[in-house]
Amino acid sequence: MQIRVSTTIGVLVIAVAALWAQRTAAPPTPPPVNASTDPLLRGFEFRSIGPAIMMGRVDDIAGSEKDPMIIYAGFATGGLWKSSDGGLHWKSQFDEMPNESIGAVAIAPSDPDVVYAGMGEANNRQSSSIGDGVRGTTDGGKTWKHLGLEDTQSIARIVVDPTDPKIVYVAAMGHLFGPNAERGLYKSTDGGATWKKSKYIDPDTGFTDVAIDPSNPKILYAASLMRRRTWMGYNGGGPNSALWKTTDAGATWTKLEGPGWPKAPDGITGRIAISIFRAKPTTIYAQVEVGASAGTGGGTTAEGGPARGGRGGGGGGGRGQQPPPDPNKSGVFRSDDGGQTWQFRSNENQRPTYFSQIRVDPANDQKLMVGGNPGQMSLDGGKTWKPLTGSHTDYHALWINPKDPRVVFIGHDGGIDSSNDGGFTWDYHNDIAVGQFYQVSADNRRPYYVCGGLQDNNSWCGPSALRNNNGPVNTDWFTVTGGDGMYTRQDPTDWAIIYAESQDANILRHDLRTGMQKSIRPNAGPGRAGNPPVDPADPGAAGGGGGRGGPTNIVNLRDGLEPLRFYWDAPFEISPHNPSILYMAAQYFLKTGTQGDSWTIGSQDLTKKVDRWSAEMPIMNVAGDKPMAEKHDGYSSSSLATQVRESPSRPGVIWVGTDDGNVQVSLDGGDNFTNVAPNVRGLPRGYIQVARIEPSHFDPATAYVAFDNHRNDDWKPYLFKTTDYGKTWTSVVGNLPVKGNINAIREDYDNSNLLFAGTEFALFVSLDGGKEWKKFMTGMPSVRVDDILIHPRDRDLIIATHGRSIWICDDITPLEQMKTTNRDITLFDPRPAVLWKNDPQALRRYTNRQFAGENPQGGTAIGILTKTAAGAGKVEFLQNDRVVSTMDINLQAGMNRFQWDMRGPAPQPPPAGRGGQGGGGNPEGTRPPLPRGIPFVPQRPGPNGGFGQALQLGTLVEPGSYMVRLTVGGQTYNNSVNVLDDIWMRPQ
Repeated sequence: MQIRVSTTIGVLVIAVAALWAQRTAAPPTPPPVNASTDPLLRGFEFRSIGPAIMMGRVDDIAGSEKDPMIIYAGFATGGLWKSSDGGLHWKSQFDEMPNESIGAVAIAPSDPDVVYAGMGEANNRQSSSIGDGVRGTTDGGKTWKHLGLEDTQSIARIVVDPTDPKIVYVAAMGHLFGPNAERGLYKSTDGGATWKKSKYIDPDTGFTDVAIDPSNPKILYAASLMRRRTWMGYNGGGPNSALWKTTDAGATWTKLEGPGWPKAPDGITGRIAISIFRAKPTTIYAQVEVGASAGTGGGTTAEGGPARGGRGGGGGGGRGQQPPPDPNKSGVFRSDDGGQTWQFRSNENQRPTYFSQIRVDPANDQKLMVGGNPGQMSLDGGKTWKPLTGSHTDYHALWINPKDPRVVFIGHDGGIDSSNDGGFTWDYHNDIAVGQFYQVSADNRRPYYVCGGLQDNNSWCGPSALRNNNGPVNTDWFTVTGGDGMYTRQDPTDWAIIYAESQDANILRHDLRTGMQKSIRPNAGPGRAGNPPVDPADPGAAGGGGGRGGPTNIVNLRDGLEPLRFYWDAPFEISPHNPSILYMAAQYFLKTGTQGDSWTIGSQDLTKKVDRWSAEMPIMNVAGDKPMAEKHDGYSSSSLATQVRESPSRPGVIWVGTDDGNVQVSLDGGDNFTNVAPNVRGLPRGYIQVARIEPSHFDPATAYVAFDNHRNDDWKPYLFKTTDYGKTWTSVVGNLPVKGNINAIREDYDNSNLLFAGTEFALFVSLDGGKEWKKFMTGMPSVRVDDILIHPRDRDLIIATHGRSIWICDDITPLEQMKTTNRDITLFDPRPAVLWKNDPQALRRYTNRQFAGENPQGGTAIGILTKTAAGAGKVEFLQNDRVVSTMDINLQAGMNRFQWDMRGPAPQPPPAGRGGQGGGGNPEGTRPPLPRGIPFVPQRPGPNGGFGQALQLGTLVEPGSYMVRLTVGGQTYNNSVNVLDDIWMRPQ
């Protein structure tokens, strides 16, 4: 009887264990997004390291009226995300879509499964991307369908009939950088299968807002807007900007300009935002831009001429001293009779072209919220305002729960905040890695740290991996400058020296050992310093750190020097030959040999020196010397340098590119330059920005230049190569998609045929010097790529995306070694493996909402290239002719990669009931993402858990050199690999 009871208990224990294992087992890993099917590329996969500490710009937020737990957030370049639990967790919707820029999102009030997404940001920034029309789902986001309107490029608002989910209106702004016919207010009555223009004005005028009466869907209000960006400036309004109303579901429209509506003396109207009071729909609020003005950061006066100095294009501009109220200036207006008459409330309207949004509380007509820097709240119907206090300053999106107005979501340049008390306090959702990086750099620590500049979110540095089997979290990142983060560069010989730049060349040098930081911005002195440095303590300033006042630090200053014109993303580089030598460029070339303590300046203006205030530089038929709405918003100046690079092949060969199309080369260290751009054949005429210059690592006469013409409404890629210092050029654009300007180009250090190109929509690789390009982004979502870096030691490919933070493809050495692969089977040289130690200071405890990046796999990848499938084989690792580790493999045609875990054979499992205890880990619900494949830090028996599991693994090999022997098809191939001990835990 006793034996039977024991047996029964044993069976119960086994059954309970099996059930528990089923409950706690990790779900199957989904296949990576954008998986390559190319035999040579399929073995390479990207991992995300974040960060999510500051997310990217949000253009729209929508919640479901029927189920307010369902919320969608649309990011300017980071895609569409859905939450089904009120914002606690988010799931990406568009990872494999060809476009990730979202302008608007709308949920059908009668059916939360029906959602429409308007592609393309409509906030009119110089950094805005484009979309490809409208996408829709009828199953809550499980599947999405393209619904047309592809050439609208930017969509500002979508509304859905409250009773019929198939009736939808789209406010399409149209092209930002040129005229086009596919803009206006569109309507569909069949769920987007077909569209008709409900209201169209002309090729320069789109629609920026539309609102539908919740009690009568035949009544709608819509706002039209004229606006245009060019390569050098901006015009944000015109006579066709207006507010319109229909009472017959869009069949006819009436312009609203009754008593009380603001009248601009100059006839210029800009962006208009609309909000209908839900409890009484005849009450509507409008935020109206009225009259000409100086654009934020535009370096202009309200009269249209150049200002003395000017500020960069970041942020929204401070509020400063407010003028007396004026009902014929920009502000907030209210109507209580459906738009027939209006009352002026206040002049609250910050940077309308970028922010203009207004929402009235669904139950309280006195409570309003508007976008801005910062966003504002009014409790007296718009007469007075106080700032919103979320986690960022630039507010673009607002959603108030119609069933419970205490629940509010806001979207800004830093991501998403939510409030449960009507907007008085806020909770920041920094758990989605949608950062908008411009540049990326890396040091030579082990593991190395990466740094990069984020759009309006400072510059940050963080680890590429942690000595722990969980990846880096937000708190592993630290900031190195404020404002709009731009260039970062790290001294390749000293990990503690970091350079970090915010807009308009405000650059700091950091020493992480001493805590010292110093502004090294080139300063030509009073009146000639260019855009003034900005006080980082001023929350309304357009810059953000790195400013330099006081005496000049240019040692060869001369009379007649013009004020320096720095690009928003001012070019900055460390010499590849001497880390004390730094290069910058405004319209002049700048050089320092003292890490920025002092500078020398060239005498030659390297640009075309275009006067954008001349009458001959019109925007939308308004002469360049005339007033405009928010004139030149975001452009502090023009005709300036966008690139400066030194050839890694020969010191003193300097390349400079400009925003107006010059490509300058110097063979004498920057003393003299020659413009070689006229030698390029195949470029359109006009002012075409040089996006990137990549001097070759193999030949000083060879360089690649990517031209970006999207500011002239041309989104084609242009990529050229010279082998004779620019005397002649050859296009290497190959088969790149015809839509997708090139933002980044990188040549490999070891293989001159291995090139990487980042476009507005994807990452590509060429294995033959640019003849053929292939998409290269397994595991990485479709996203704009702004910078590419190959780590000089580890040969990891590091990608700065403008919308999904930073991604790394570990160990591209097999691609580098393909320059000498003419055998049937090639066993590549493996990268050294490291026996990483566990760092107790790298242990992280995760909250339920916390973002965690991915560590790389441990060990090293064994790369094998086969011309045809070779079948089963074996890889052995030997030391002193003794086999210490073995992998059984199966070789397919193409590139094969097998991760070696640095272990010998596993021991036989212990008898049943004698298994060791697993490690403690994190409690249920706070578990970080499970590491993929081989753990980065090898698991060892120890006092902190994991003992039993470690005993079931093979013994780790010792540091040293090992022969690698491949046996397949009766043939043997040999190579070697080094296993390194981890001696770098605390760098000094």
